[in-house]
Amino acid sequence: MLIRLFLALFLSTFTNFASADDKVYLVGVEDVDYFPLFSFNKSGVIRPSFAQELLQTFFEFHSIKFKFVPLPVKRFDKWYLEHNIDFKFPDNFRWRNDQSNKLGITFSEPIISLTAGTYVLKKNKDINRRDVDSIVTIRGFHPSLWLREISKNKVTLYEESTPLAIVRHLLTGNSIATNIDLNVINTNLRKLNKEGEVVLAEGIFHEQYAYHFSSIRYPEIITKFNQFLIQNKALVDEIKAKYYLSEP
Repeated sequence: MLIRLFLALFLSTFTNFASADDKVYLVGVEDVDYFPLFSFNKSGVIRPSFAQELLQTFFEFHSIKFKFVPLPVKRFDKWYLEHNIDFKFPDNFRWRNDQSNKLGITFSEPIISLTAGTYVLKKNKDINRRDVDSIVTIRGFHPSLWLREISKNKVTLYEESTPLAIVRHLLTGNSIATNIDLNVINTNLRKLNKEGEVVLAEGIFHEQYAYHFSSIRYPEIITKFNQFLIQNKALVDEIKAKYYLSEP
C-alpha cells in the first residue's frame, strides 16, 4: 500500500514537472506588418523584426517554449478573454477599455519609448490642429488623440492595411496626417526614396508612451523579462540599432 502510494505521488510529481517543461506559451501579437517594430501574419510567416528577435532571445535564454499567435487588431482589448493567450505584445495600460484593470494584467517595464503624435509632410510641419481635416491609420488602430474630432465628423478617418499605403496617402495628398509610428513611416519612406519627407507636427499635442510585455497568468515570467531587460541592456540596444529604431 505504502509502495503504491509512493509510486503514485512520484508519478504525479514527475508528470507535473514534465507538463511544465513541455508547455508551449502562447504570445498574442498583432496580425499586421508594422516593421521594423513587429511584423506578423496569420499565414504563419514571421518576418524578422525588433519584437520577434527580442522576445525570441528572451524565451530561448530561459529555455521556455513559445509560439507567436497573430490576432486581429480590432479585437485587441479582448485577446485575453477570447483567445486564451498567455502573453501579449505590444501592450500598454492606456489602450485598455477596462481602465480599472479588472483582469489583473501584469505589465513589464517599458521596452521601447515612442511618440504618439500627428505626422505630416515636411512642408506642413507648422500646421495647426484646426487645419487637420483627415487622418489615415492602420485598419483597427485607434487614433486616440483625434477620436473627439472624428466622432464629430470634423476629421475624416481613412484606414489602410499597410504602412506603405499610408505613406503614399500622405505623399500624394490624399490625407493630411497619420498617427502611425515614425520608425515605421521612415522605413517605408526609404523604400520610396523619400526619407525625411514626413515629420512630427510639433505644434499639435503629442506625448510619449511605451511598448510593454504583459501577462495575466504568469507574472513571474514578466519579472524574469524585466530582469532580462536590465541585465542585457547592451543587447537590447543592439537589437534596436539593428532595426534602425530611434526613441524620443
